[in-house]
Amino acid sequence: MNLKHKKLIAAITGAAIISGGFVPMLSPLALAAASQSAPAANGQQTAAEVFATEAVITENNGATRRVVVNNTGKQTIAVALEKNIVDQLQQEANKGRQQWLLDPVKVVKANAAKYGFDAKQDSFTLIFKHYNNSAGTGKAYVLVGHGPAFYLVELSQPTGYGNNKIWQITSIKEAKVTEPNKPNKPDVGPGVTGLDYSKVIKWQQAVDAGRELWRLDPIKVAKNEGKNYGFSDKDKFTVIRKVNSSSLSRHGQTDVEVIHNGKKYTMILVKPFGGRDAIWTTYKVAGTAVTPGTPSGEQVLYSTSKYKNWQWNLPKYPQGTGVAAIYNYELQARSFQQQVPQAVLDKLNKVDLTNKVALVAYLGGTSSTNEIGIEKVTLKDNTLTVNVRTKSPKPGAPMTMDYVNPSAHVLVDRSIFETGKAINVTFIDQAGKVLGKMNLSL
Repeated sequence: MNLKHKKLIAAITGAAIISGGFVPMLSPLALAAASQSAPAANGQQTAAEVFATEAVITENNGATRRVVVNNTGKQTIAVALEKNIVDQLQQEANKGRQQWLLDPVKVVKANAAKYGFDAKQDSFTLIFKHYNNSAGTGKAYVLVGHGPAFYLVELSQPTGYGNNKIWQITSIKEAKVTEPNKPNKPDVGPGVTGLDYSKVIKWQQAVDAGRELWRLDPIKVAKNEGKNYGFSDKDKFTVIRKVNSSSLSRHGQTDVEVIHNGKKYTMILVKPFGGRDAIWTTYKVAGTAVTPGTPSGEQVLYSTSKYKNWQWNLPKYPQGTGVAAIYNYELQARSFQQQVPQAVLDKLNKVDLTNKVALVAYLGGTSSTNEIGIEKVTLKDNTLTVNVRTKSPKPGAPMTMDYVNPSAHVLVDRSIFETGKAINVTFIDQAGKVLGKMNLSL
């Protein structure tokens, strides 16, 4: 055991003997009044919420590395909170003072010395934060790297949950972590519908090569990718939920609350792949209806580059070329039969539209050497633009003599059209020609 590690144990053990608990605070008001704590050696309570959680920690020299929390060891500190003291602290925060109490990482760093940690040399990483509506409190875990050892600091919100409620340390446990020497290969199973995998695969490859490690941290991903939705570094980003698997993404989902211009939005992040070293990316942003104070600028809902070299070399499109927005196959199929080819409708028959709208572009009866694809979908204000790209052989090139109806569709979130305002949907090809327009409100 090195000297630094010995000092930490001594500081923790000594404090428990002298005070019968621990009172971590740097100001006259006690951060928490400690009553007689449970014996440090019992180690029965475990932080199951964070097992197998991957964290990207930043050392004091700026270097980053991955660690995975596998288990917790014995409890070294247990703190009982007294209501009258935490109420006083909450009143201080309500008055705009001691705002660091609203940030779990800052609470741990502010009390680092009293627990034997070093605020300047140690690493402090938030790896879990969740607001529990039913319990009326929040819980957070901060992983502290102290020399070769790691500790898991548990915090709670004793006066209620939310961004304006204080955090208090309740316990510290030894943490058992591992550091993979080599990135795990992504588990590429059923993907997340609507993601552009030509992009996310490249992002994953960059991380596997040791670059762009910020993609492993949901908050950093939210801040970087949030700029595409009009958010900025001045906004407040908070993890409000993190699950290992969901109906949306079997590999993991993290919901991040963003406070922008006084309004709340939720960024839903997903893991496109499995494995400890899998990246996070944005699936959608909820609450982006076009109302005063919402993020401005263009939102990219879908994008791919696989059609970028396509060119249409014929003088016009085949008769029967068109577009559609399908949100209920059973309801709309009959009305579409006179205009949308049955072959196109058949492709959508088994598509789940429960929470989606299918944006469809298709060519009329033509040779299979002609193709159509959707390369980008953007939303700005109440205008949804669908960029379509078409392809035909060069003049003089042979064409097959079959008869098909090439089509393409992209699924976008149904909530876009459930704001109470009509969304103007416009389909445009690569030459700027408008293929179709419609107004849609669900």
